[in-house]
Amino acid sequence: MAEMTIKELARICGVAVSTVSRAMNDRSDVNPETRARIRAAAEQYGYVPNGSARRLKIGSTKTISVFIQGEFGQLLVEILQLLERSFTEAGFDTTISHIADPEHANAGTVERIVREGKFGGVVFLGRYGSADREASAQLSRRLAEIDVPMVFCTTADYSGAAALHSSISVDDHAGARDLTAHLVSLGHRRIGFIGAGAEPDREHAWALRLAGYQAGLHDAGIVFDDALVIPSALEEQTYTMRNGYESMRAWLPSAPEDVTALIGVSDWTAIGASRALNEAGRSVPRDISIVGFDGLDVANYVVPPLTTIVQPVAEIAQSTARVLLATMADPGRAIEQVWIRGRLLTGESVRRLS
Repeated sequence: MAEMTIKELARICGVAVSTVSRAMNDRSDVNPETRARIRAAAEQYGYVPNGSARRLKIGSTKTISVFIQGEFGQLLVEILQLLERSFTEAGFDTTISHIADPEHANAGTVERIVREGKFGGVVFLGRYGSADREASAQLSRRLAEIDVPMVFCTTADYSGAAALHSSISVDDHAGARDLTAHLVSLGHRRIGFIGAGAEPDREHAWALRLAGYQAGLHDAGIVFDDALVIPSALEEQTYTMRNGYESMRAWLPSAPEDVTALIGVSDWTAIGASRALNEAGRSVPRDISIVGFDGLDVANYVVPPLTTIVQPVAEIAQSTARVLLATMADPGRAIEQVWIRGRLLTGESVRRLS
């Protein structure tokens, strides 16, 4: 018989997962009758609390694991360094658990690493799961059954309408809206978007940025034209130069001739698309303007320097550390969904039309 999970016990008792966790650890902030009912149900159904999580409650584990899936990018490296500094100042060591293969990014892998490592807390840095919405949602729900505090950093919780974990991210929607407004202010009205996924999903960064672009068009009274949305040629590499390059090459033969500006879903995507445009004989920004998103250092050194939204990495890291450490101290605290506004950085990749 499979072991009963904390989520199943919570459902049987009609309480939240956090309430079960507090009751099983003799927390004083649980009603005595509720505690007794939960403990009786645990004994009846054979629920055994996660041993590593129980050791956390008595302070025997002082290590936080940061999970990174896929390739390391500059943005993630910067945030990781800031997280390590914050955790060190709080008296915790930091380890990196790298899952290179997306096929291995599942709850079973994470659960094994967490339990074997006896980590006090976990940060998911960057994307997790796969491009498939339901697979990512299932992973998030499974992760909620692991009785260790978790926070998602630079990505949202894909578990569904009622988020199960706290998350800290740049405000993708507002950033793309700001980029669109900036282009409109310089006279552009036929604006394309590079890097859309196959199925709209409100939680993924590309979808939030696409929605922000659409909102920016609406603000300006511009009718949205889906012919100007350029799909990702490589969905598992949405935010890469290669995807920007391949997506632009695939789109150019049928591209409307009146497009004057493009928004890349990321800086790397915009840079890759710029290369494809150059190969096709179209100069940036003389023939077409282009902007990115993320504010990577490389955006300052490409030619021309890229207009972009700068992610506030210091604030993202600080908020992530604050929320995780607070949750480790009080596992029953409320979930936080934090969206931090990025900053528009103007480069030389946009030409004024009017």
